[in-house]
Amino acid sequence: MKKLLITLVITMGAMIRSQTPDFHTNVTNLWYQGYKSNVLEIAEQRLAANTNDIAGLILKAEYHLAFCERAAYSNAFLRVIQVGDTITTTNFVQRYQEFSRERVLWMLDVIAKNPLSPQQIQIESQKGFIVGKPFPDDDLLEALQKDGYFD
Repeated sequence: MKKLLITLVITMGAMIRSQTPDFHTNVTNLWYQGYKSNVLEIAEQRLAANTNDIAGLILKAEYHLAFCERAAYSNAFLRVIQVGDTITTTNFVQRYQEFSRERVLWMLDVIAKNPLSPQQIQIESQKGFIVGKPFPDDDLLEALQKDGYFD
């Protein structure tokens, strides 16, 4: 009887876990559905627990960029680079080096050389509210998921 109960508990736990969206899916779905403030809240919670949490840093940086919060996003992306450079997991390193790190450095350089006017900032910040836009760095979150970062 005990053996049957233990097997049942393990099976139920596996079923529940398989039905629960993983971190990557949960966050990218929230973003896509327009719940970007919820994504920022997740980032803030993760960063409150660990200031070097790469997932929290990525979420926070993308939120600030989406709403054109210039003072915040340049520092946030620089923190992503600073912490991202220390991560050595296989999938993350591949995605980070291939695409994201160089894109971030290029983007920050372009933004610094071509500042937006206050009117342009206001227009761009309103685009953050658009529903149906995919999360920009979902490939990094997916790589972290594959590396077991959220387990």
